[in-house]
Amino acid sequence: MKEILAALDLDAIPQLSLGTAGLLIFAACAVLAVLRGFLRMLTGSLVLCASGYAGYLVWRHAPGLPMVVPVVAGLVAFLALRWVLRSATRPFSGGDGERPSMMRRGWTLLFSLVPTSLLWFTGVTLVRNAGSVAEIRSFVDGKDPEARSAFLAELKGAIDRSLPVDWFKTIDPLADEARVTLAKLIALGDSDAPPKAIPVMEEPEIRKLIEGDAKLRELARTKRYADILRDPRLDHVMADPDLRRMLADLDL
Repeated sequence: MKEILAALDLDAIPQLSLGTAGLLIFAACAVLAVLRGFLRMLTGSLVLCASGYAGYLVWRHAPGLPMVVPVVAGLVAFLALRWVLRSATRPFSGGDGERPSMMRRGWTLLFSLVPTSLLWFTGVTLVRNAGSVAEIRSFVDGKDPEARSAFLAELKGAIDRSLPVDWFKTIDPLADEARVTLAKLIALGDSDAPPKAIPVMEEPEIRKLIEGDAKLRELARTKRYADILRDPRLDHVMADPDLRRMLADLDL
């Protein structure tokens, strides 16, 4: 240890003036304050998105439950995550009586773009999902679709034309074009399918799903198109790359 201390050349260490040291301390405090505000916004947005996604998962994987169940699941997840977040950050929180400066507000607005973009992407995903259901309804209604369904379907089309569809495949597989096309064929029920869809419907797996599943036919008869779209029995067809490609290439 003595040899190490003896080898240190104290003259080689740069000397800082009192002003420079003060500026460095001030800059470090400013960076920490900005990061603290940014992390608060980011964690709050993540909690909101995660609770919404929890409700979405319940809605997707439990088709028979009433709509209030996913809402309650999302609310419970939100409250639980907020409690965990507050419990984890309470030892590090300070007072809230300080008025933020203009510079701090500017940095806050700049860094708020990240959670804002996250919330925006979540909203766009929900709109695409609603547009997929409206697209099925418009297809079944034929030439005279409801104004609301036509608007949501057109809104989804505008989103798909403006943003890469690959962004949504992992988060919202229900809005995949191949799955929506399959749901359209199931939703027709006993109605005649378009001639161009007949070769696809001749595939054994697709025919068995459309004509041989009594529950799906009942959903089509009662016009529960959202339940058809999220029914787990469609996953078996979507797992086949050849059938998926055929459905994706079918323009209904």
